[in-house]
Amino acid sequence: MIQGFWSGADVSFLDEIENKGGKFFDESQEDDCLAILQRYGMNAIRLRIWNNPKDGYCSLDNTLRMAKRLKNLGFVLGIDFHYSDWWADPGKQYKPKAWENLPFDALVQSVYDFTYEVLDRLRQQGTPANFVQVGNEVTYGMLWEDGRLPGPNEDDDAEAWKRFSRLMSSGVRAARDCQGQDVNVLLHIDRGGDNAGARFFLDHVLSEGVEFDSIGLSYYPWWHGSMQEFESNLHDLASRYQKDLVLVETAYPWTEVHPENALTTVDASAAQQKVFLETVMDIVQRVPGGLGKGVFYWEPDAIPVGESPAGWSKMSLFDSEGRVLPGVEAFNTSERHQ
Repeated sequence: MIQGFWSGADVSFLDEIENKGGKFFDESQEDDCLAILQRYGMNAIRLRIWNNPKDGYCSLDNTLRMAKRLKNLGFVLGIDFHYSDWWADPGKQYKPKAWENLPFDALVQSVYDFTYEVLDRLRQQGTPANFVQVGNEVTYGMLWEDGRLPGPNEDDDAEAWKRFSRLMSSGVRAARDCQGQDVNVLLHIDRGGDNAGARFFLDHVLSEGVEFDSIGLSYYPWWHGSMQEFESNLHDLASRYQKDLVLVETAYPWTEVHPENALTTVDASAAQQKVFLETVMDIVQRVPGGLGKGVFYWEPDAIPVGESPAGWSKMSLFDSEGRVLPGVEAFNTSERHQ
């Protein structure tokens, strides 16, 4: 069980942005981005890790450095394994180059070995992970083609679920062997407002015996349904599975933007960003049974510096000059309903 409420963010771009000259301000005073986020109530940070990224960011070495920095500030630390050299999400789950031609049994072992190595290195330096994502938005599987899954509108494939579950369980076993029950194992899909899709996935993995502690969801309103659908989904999942629920990715634009493949438009402004986040916080905190356990903003630090992070700076919690926006105030949960 998750203790307390995780009010946090994924800031995996941060060291790259800082290295390229990005600066952050709170009421005209320059400050460390993490210190600003913490001042406004954030207590947890998620970091993605790639196997062998081309530019070195989100590598094991960088993750170890960031973990020290985060733990020194007292943050809860989550590690998000993509099992790829680059982005993994519902539209792409590409194997790391070093694993491309492995037989399936060797691929399963590689998931175990990499997961264990990362978590063990973190533990050895005194910065153990508090939670672990075995895969990122694995709605359609991971490590394609071996671990690809059908969607709810496709013909089911029992063997595909067995292969995927072996891969997933290998990562879970590595986390348990390294840290036992002290680490919260979180399974992450992107079905924030899609109850049927979430249930389709979770029913399958549970029937295959995959062991995990918490359900992680992504919810971006232009992709994942209405607020009402999001709230209804959380209530049903909490009742149905009796597991902690964490919104591990969300965001909202503070200025006009046109997300790729958006299914609907949103009213973009700094004021609306704050309203959205306050509403999302309230929805998660009011999940029946106290099973709503956290909200993470995806890349609040994404200010425009060079080419990184391309296309997301209009979704950050800082404006284009690096000045903190009012939306960050939603993460101060000390006076909210628990």
